[in-house]
Amino acid sequence: MIGIVLYGIVGAMNHMHLRLLRNEIQPDVIEPVNLRPLKSISETMVGKSIINSEMRTLFQRFDNCSTEREYRNRALLYLMASTGLRAREIVNLRFSDQIKTPDGLVGFRYIRKGGKRLVTIPSSEAILNIKEYHRKIGINSDFFFLSLPTNARPIRNRLTTRTLQRIVDTWRMVRADGQKASPHSFRHTVGQRMFLRAGSIAAQKVLGHTSPVTTSKFYTLPYYDGSSHLVW
Repeated sequence: MIGIVLYGIVGAMNHMHLRLLRNEIQPDVIEPVNLRPLKSISETMVGKSIINSEMRTLFQRFDNCSTEREYRNRALLYLMASTGLRAREIVNLRFSDQIKTPDGLVGFRYIRKGGKRLVTIPSSEAILNIKEYHRKIGINSDFFFLSLPTNARPIRNRLTTRTLQRIVDTWRMVRADGQKASPHSFRHTVGQRMFLRAGSIAAQKVLGHTSPVTTSKFYTLPYYDGSSHLVW
């Protein structure tokens, strides 16, 4: 009985082999798979931020201000670099929203994306530069940042997000991946620096996220240098 079964299997294999030789059927061919290359680290979260040396160079550009444009843009830089606020949040900041925290810090209330009211704590340098910007050109406005007067529009108005984008464009900054920087690039830069120096909870609070999971997923580095801790 076993011999009959084996004979049948061998016969079927020989028959299949003959059909292959006659090109009546085609053998299974493994098609080459076009694997999508993994994105490099610079193309993910790292790429959306501005590297430290570029940030330092940008600060140095505004060491000596003389025009309204320079005073305003320097104040913008210091504010963005110390708060990580979104563009819409920046242009809507008001002096009338100032508060004093229980530990004596100066903060400002703002409405974040989604409508929730939060508090941001700019650096003392940012606040000083904003006040100097107002004082140097005699501005008396509740809003932090205003448009420049022109012949067609001599009255200064609240800065718009589009104008903020144009201001950052004039700085000719690039992100780590070589792409042109935007106001949101400063948010990524602040988030990554906070995460590395103070941890996920601090980065979450500064960026105004509901959960540190959001901060970790979208605004932090996809790696951590543990070599200093792994000394045996």
